[in-house]
Amino acid sequence: MDLDENYHATISLLKDIRFATQQLRGDIMVDLKVVKDISPAAALLLVAECDRWRERTKAQWLRAFDVSYWTPSVRRRLKEMGFFEVLNSRNIPEDPVLAGEDRYVSFLTGRRNPGAPAAELRKGIEALGPTVADREALYEGLVEAMTNVTQHAYRTRRGDSGPERWWISASVNPERRTMTVMVVDHGVGIAKTLPRSGRWEAVRQAIPLGMVKDDAHIVRAAFAKDDVNRSQTGEEHRGKGLRENIKGYVESHNSHGKLRVITNRANYQYSRLNDTEDETSTSVPIPFEGTFIEWVIEDYGQE
Repeated sequence: MDLDENYHATISLLKDIRFATQQLRGDIMVDLKVVKDISPAAALLLVAECDRWRERTKAQWLRAFDVSYWTPSVRRRLKEMGFFEVLNSRNIPEDPVLAGEDRYVSFLTGRRNPGAPAAELRKGIEALGPTVADREALYEGLVEAMTNVTQHAYRTRRGDSGPERWWISASVNPERRTMTVMVVDHGVGIAKTLPRSGRWEAVRQAIPLGMVKDDAHIVRAAFAKDDVNRSQTGEEHRGKGLRENIKGYVESHNSHGKLRVITNRANYQYSRLNDTEDETSTSVPIPFEGTFIEWVIEDYGQE
């Protein structure tokens, strides 16, 4: 399961889980024995989808099945991220951390008050490695992402489609000195909320003629610099959040950093290495229902 190497199959599985919990009745089994590897992003998406499942189907009991047959590295990563707590499963085998593998931080979820969870996630990251450089920039990026969920993501959503929450987590690779930080929600997505926002006119002007309904162009334009500071909430400072706090965390880092945002039909990526920047925004084969934000920072620790 990986959004880079196997996007179609990964998102298809998550959509199948959601369909099953919304439309089907009776016993449902998701066979994870066949999963041979899982990335940090895919792990958080799976945890969030199953946590959503748990909240929607409180009368049913979710449990792990044939756990002893799972791929050990997959089982260990999901355990560290808190997956088996979602399933209320105990006595999960202890698996060793192999050389070069990522360590995961247990997920956090909520609806409001993002400051405390952002600080707690940062603390969890630092428990696995060095103190994070640009600590305040990471904090502000996380708070901005979670605040966007509270103020925008679920505002126009219709129907009973699950909990109105965000999920956050992170992974650290001490050998590669790399940190991955992630936020996901199951809202309507950035590309659908921007046309209703106070910044839409400035965003629209940055989109090529004929592409005003293309998600990839909408999201890329949302991260472009402009002089309009007003968001959907009407607060003058809120409109800057995507580019100044979420994208700004990568811009402020002195080493190699990457930002990825997958939302609706858009896959936006921005990277910075010293003074060299690269930015792309493409369409994905299967729409992502919500918004996924990921920062990957190399040499993230303070000297």
